[in-house]
Amino acid sequence: MTIKVCYFSPTGTTLAVATYLAEALSKRLSSSIEYAPYTLPHQRESLPQFGDDELLLWATPVYAGRIPNKTLDYVRSAILNPVHREKHIPAIALVTFGNRAYDNALAELSGLLQEGGMQMLGAAAMVTRHSFSDTLGAGRPNEEDLSQLDLFASQVVERMKGQWRGSLQVPGEAHPEKYYTPLKTNNAPAGFLKAKPSCNVERCSHCAKCVDLCPMGSIVWEKGLPQFKGICIKCQACRRGCPTGAIAFTDPDYRSHVAMIEQSYAAPKKSEFFVAE
Repeated sequence: MTIKVCYFSPTGTTLAVATYLAEALSKRLSSSIEYAPYTLPHQRESLPQFGDDELLLWATPVYAGRIPNKTLDYVRSAILNPVHREKHIPAIALVTFGNRAYDNALAELSGLLQEGGMQMLGAAAMVTRHSFSDTLGAGRPNEEDLSQLDLFASQVVERMKGQWRGSLQVPGEAHPEKYYTPLKTNNAPAGFLKAKPSCNVERCSHCAKCVDLCPMGSIVWEKGLPQFKGICIKCQACRRGCPTGAIAFTDPDYRSHVAMIEQSYAAPKKSEFFVAE
């Protein structure tokens, strides 16, 4: 058996959690691991193929309480591909969230996998550091989180080796219509949808790493500097991946939202795990 890990991970956090879980499963199943990223534009030019002897682990970060909007069409096309419907592939849903809430993301992903004919073994929502903040969720996943993830892997494998119906219940709506509305410190809606990063020219080392990191392909290199054009999903890949700290988001509403979540959601949330019947 092969564990197929399909993942979207602009800053590498979701990949790190997915890798830990895949390796924990692999040790228990003596299975190989195959990674199928869809983070970058060229990785979304084709859909992943799932074999008969595979365990699918689908991993995504939570954006505004759901599967990231700009990847949703790809996720749907890949999972709901009729080619896989009759294979009844065993699957696990994994979402990561920055200590605020995972809202409907896990239910949405689990629901899609079930609609695609997958047999659900389990689902997990892991707390990680929030991509917007250096303090919110800092140090997560911690030792306790990873211990729980190990236990989850054991429970999933035990279920897989026995009899299970693939029936899985997780909190949230499988077919949500709306995304979470970000708020400012005064609880008014934070309107930073069109906000884009900026580059500090004096700090920029001209490495062009940010161009390669953007999952939307929206950063171009012109006159020796990055130019931020096209769609920005606020994933923070460019900012966190910049070796000199030259990239920042200075939009007032964005900064107010960051301040709000750091103040309102500082108390540690728990990672949550669900195993199929």
